[in-house]
Amino acid sequence: MASRRHLVATLLLLIGSVAAQNGIECPFPGGTENGGGVAECSLYTACLWKGSECVMQNNGDIGYTVAGDPQDTGRGFKVGLDLIDATKTLFGGDIPGLELEVIYHEDYHVQVKIRDAASARYEVPVPLTLPAEAGTLPLYTVEVAAAGQPFEMSISRAATGTKVFSTVGALVYENQFIQFTTQLPSTYLYGFGENTHSRLRHTFEPRNTWPIFARDQPVGTGFMNEYGHHPYYSVVEDDAGHTHSVLFFNSNAMEYSTFLLSDGSPALTLRTIGGIIDLHFFFGPTPEDVNMQYAAMIGTTELPPYWSLGFHLSRWGYKSTDHVREVRQRMKEAGIPQDVQVIDIDYMENSRDFTIGAGNWSDLPQLVEELHSDGLKVTLILDPAVVIDFDNYEPVVRGRDADAFIKWMTPSLVPGDQPAGTNDYMVGYVWPDNKTVFPDFLKPETQDWWAQEIALFHQMVPFDSLWIDMNEPSNFGTNLDKPSNYPDDLEPWSLKCPFNFLDSPPYPTKMTRVGFSRSGRISDRTLCMSGAQTNGNDSYLLYDTHSLYGWSESVATHKAMELLFPGKRQLVLSRSTFPGSAPYAIHWLGDNEALWDDLARSVIGLIEFNLFGMPMVGADICGFSGRPTQELCARWMQLGAFYPFSRNHNAKNSPDQDPAVHPQVAEISKDVLLLRYKYLPYLYTLLHDAHMGGSSVVRPLYNVFPRDVIARDVDDQFFWGTGIMVAPVIAAGLTERDVYFPEGLWYDLASGARVSSLAGLVNVAAPLEVLPVFVRGGTILPNQAPATTTQLSRENPFGLTIALDSAFSAEGALFWDDGEYDRVMTYTSTFTFANNTLTSVVTNGQDELVGLSFDNVAFYGYPSNPTAITVNGEALDPSTWAFEEAIGVLNVKIDVPLDVSLDIQITV
Repeated sequence: MASRRHLVATLLLLIGSVAAQNGIECPFPGGTENGGGVAECSLYTACLWKGSECVMQNNGDIGYTVAGDPQDTGRGFKVGLDLIDATKTLFGGDIPGLELEVIYHEDYHVQVKIRDAASARYEVPVPLTLPAEAGTLPLYTVEVAAAGQPFEMSISRAATGTKVFSTVGALVYENQFIQFTTQLPSTYLYGFGENTHSRLRHTFEPRNTWPIFARDQPVGTGFMNEYGHHPYYSVVEDDAGHTHSVLFFNSNAMEYSTFLLSDGSPALTLRTIGGIIDLHFFFGPTPEDVNMQYAAMIGTTELPPYWSLGFHLSRWGYKSTDHVREVRQRMKEAGIPQDVQVIDIDYMENSRDFTIGAGNWSDLPQLVEELHSDGLKVTLILDPAVVIDFDNYEPVVRGRDADAFIKWMTPSLVPGDQPAGTNDYMVGYVWPDNKTVFPDFLKPETQDWWAQEIALFHQMVPFDSLWIDMNEPSNFGTNLDKPSNYPDDLEPWSLKCPFNFLDSPPYPTKMTRVGFSRSGRISDRTLCMSGAQTNGNDSYLLYDTHSLYGWSESVATHKAMELLFPGKRQLVLSRSTFPGSAPYAIHWLGDNEALWDDLARSVIGLIEFNLFGMPMVGADICGFSGRPTQELCARWMQLGAFYPFSRNHNAKNSPDQDPAVHPQVAEISKDVLLLRYKYLPYLYTLLHDAHMGGSSVVRPLYNVFPRDVIARDVDDQFFWGTGIMVAPVIAAGLTERDVYFPEGLWYDLASGARVSSLAGLVNVAAPLEVLPVFVRGGTILPNQAPATTTQLSRENPFGLTIALDSAFSAEGALFWDDGEYDRVMTYTSTFTFANNTLTSVVTNGQDELVGLSFDNVAFYGYPSNPTAITVNGEALDPSTWAFEEAIGVLNVKIDVPLDVSLDIQITV
């Protein structure tokens, strides 16, 4: 089988011999944008000055040669690589011998690992789901240079011969620096994060370099690394829409560069400063196929509880429980749907986890019960940093007893001013009124302690879900004189990191010179890389595991909530994420601003996190910081009504921006949230599909129409699934906008009027009170009469919106359960309309639903008024249907229980 899967080539590609001409950038630690030149270039013996830039020497002069013939492993092959010239280096510590291993997984999935042949190096401990056996009909072939030749490899799509990965230039593999470059088959490159991208599709000219490393960095413009770490991308290869994706499974600080080779071909350079090269390739062949294949490996999203699909209201800066009551009453009086009340750190005593503030917050438990009685759920925030107060704060005492906190890697690094009783723990400072320590969530004993504290706190306050913030982890003032919020009456102090190989690596990546990097070090605004963690069996350095902190806290918090609420599905909202977070947490896009540009960029963020396998995602509606205009807030509420995770949240010292504050915004918000609540059964079905099979929920247009080349550049519209397309207004002062409609029939979701039948741009009216949102012909959307909470709406009758295609047909599906418990009750049905007949098939749960029924069916694009309609063999009275001839909408009233198969015959 191995001979079918790889070819040992005699350099089918002679790309490496012209690496210098192709301009493989020689990276400077301070960045080429900050100077450099011939003098700096000469410091690196692997580089040469050519023209006006410093570039890597040719492959063959530097890099590695193939040491011998590949050895069959039964699941692929291995081959050795030998360093060509140890005197030609970038930062030193070049690994003399490497092992390349190609591992065959599913037919659509191949893995490539390049490791030190002689010594073990750090590998990401996040578990992946991999098959026990390889597939038998692979969609790929792997080619490697022959023995004795400079190392090159390529991976191709077997059906088309397209090289999806083709090395260019020399491989650099040093102890603290790894770099490799691949030529891409097209410029349709998407993904990578967490960064704020202004366009969905990456650009290649001029060269762009983005860092990836989890960081407390607010949303903004520029090439910044932000909260999470997702080194994952996809490429649409050709006009036919063949798509592949790649995960660089590495958690060390890294960066990626997009640029053009000398022949104009697009290329991608990947760099990391630790770990190994571990690449997973997924071959689709469609954009949605790669989403599902990737999610199957890293873990599909947990199906969220139904109530979490409702609207969440939050802010940092509630002054008291009465302030929350006031806002809740305002929402009720305006009739605006709301399901969740979120409370930030305001409720705590001096920002200490697991405490309730005295005075204005002392009746928090009573407030929570009042909200529960009103049909709402309550989310409370927790930060990971635990205050050092061994005399008065029991959680930190119990944590010390459990040895639960991150330590310095060696006692010799413990600062001389370490607070008493903190042993060799790493001490920092965040929001509380004293210095803090940080839980090591990889450690089983820490997870047990965390679960205990959450359970004890729940006895005090009966919250429903948790929001875990600041978990990059964030630490204030690292390496500075003092944190900006440090008490003025104390001697200046901050966590200061040593100047060693971990905290001062030879190439700290671009992250040290972008964003709010005040100290210009890799540890800026976080813990030192010289920290140590353990999972109970293995020890790790924070240099390697830093970006896993949010993932590990998500796992620990989810486990704690499962113990607290046995059998229930949990909602854990996490700021920092990593591949594999989706089974444990949902995500929001971080601290944005009340700016039109941030509204627009949130669409790209939604799409990218669905690409990353985290479909339950949203942004802070109306902006976290700053003061939105009424127009901006109204437009953002419209867009946010179609975020899977829909939450309005803003910052301290800003006025309330809940949608009920301004009457016009309140009315617009009420209308659009009622539209959301109407179609929650469709969203819930999509999320169930995502949970079961890894499909995405929010999709770019090219995902649904992969052959439509124009759709690949549309990033101000998006789909829910394949049926609903949203085209938000993303700029001020507009009362209309151009909407790109792919091929097919399209209808206005609210009215049913047809708006397009040909691919192309259509100018649609969009006055302030209107969100342009459309349904695709051929789609059946399950819906339910909306109410102001999901507790109420779930008791209401169901309906079907049937948007007909050019053949007057459509199809759809519905998943339903109790909304909270795992597998207690599930109902699934499919719907098909063809030849003037609507049929449903209940595929599961016929005996599970009681009291729920369909009471209406709306047909969009119907050609004429029927002469007769029968439902399950019984003729309807003509008074039960109405035909709007001007827009071709037929509304039919019915009364059929959900557990009964539906058969509607229409006679025209």
